[in-house]
Amino acid sequence: MAIYTEQINCDIVSIRLDVHSAAPVDQVLEDMTFLNYRLGGATNQRGSILPKADFIWYKDEAEKAISYEDGVITLRGQWFEGEIQRILVSFIASKLFEKDRFLFHSSAVNYKGKNILFLGGEGNRGKSMSQIAACKRGATILSTETTVLDWDGNYIMGSQKVYLRKRAKGTERIDKPSQDEGVAKFFDKDPEYALYQGEANIDLVMMPDMDGNYATVSGLMADYEKEYQTFHCLCDYFGMHILLSSGFPMPMFDTPELRKKRADFIAQFAKQRPYVYVRCANPEILIDELEKYM
Repeated sequence: MAIYTEQINCDIVSIRLDVHSAAPVDQVLEDMTFLNYRLGGATNQRGSILPKADFIWYKDEAEKAISYEDGVITLRGQWFEGEIQRILVSFIASKLFEKDRFLFHSSAVNYKGKNILFLGGEGNRGKSMSQIAACKRGATILSTETTVLDWDGNYIMGSQKVYLRKRAKGTERIDKPSQDEGVAKFFDKDPEYALYQGEANIDLVMMPDMDGNYATVSGLMADYEKEYQTFHCLCDYFGMHILLSSGFPMPMFDTPELRKKRADFIAQFAKQRPYVYVRCANPEILIDELEKYM
């Protein structure tokens, strides 16, 4: 029985993966696209400088199982790569939160000198289309799916791909149409995308709510709803609503201490910034409304 070791690095967090297998293992993850999309930036390497494993996989065992004890994930049996990716996203996210790195399910742009965060929130209705509409008017991209901020709201890193083109086995979703369909519905074609270069602190948070039938309504959000929607946004990364495969829910990586930390961070983050809510029919109207509050 051989042990293959790999390390995944994400900003200031690293974890070690050990795979026990009779057959040679070349790598745990063949494709890092999903991790980069969901974590904002991650790399993997053969071997590890860490003294012990955070993730152990007994690949040859007959019965499929997962456990999480004393900070270590243990897998047994056969698992699809996509299932492992989902586990790693939530596990690494928990480690980032411990280090005061806060992951927002959001897109973000620099637009007319302001750093705008398009919040996914409870409903997640239009953060990608909002970003594309802003880029059509000259905005540059900070992030597309995940924005990582420090305690003071400074931008640390973010996902860079506008679309998730590839899903690994175990993450397939027939209910997720091609994002190109959304672009075709609202725009003639994709704009030119350029990445923002330099340091950034979030100036304004916007919560889009788009539906082709909505009459336009916009306004500043009150304190509680700002914090409520942001808490939803950050909790998204723990995957408590995710079923990994039949009979196997996501392990509970969240803790009371991490929940309190997120709530404390959100309270001061939301207090220091305006949040704008816009309900409208299409992204062009949304950006028109946004400009009223800039």
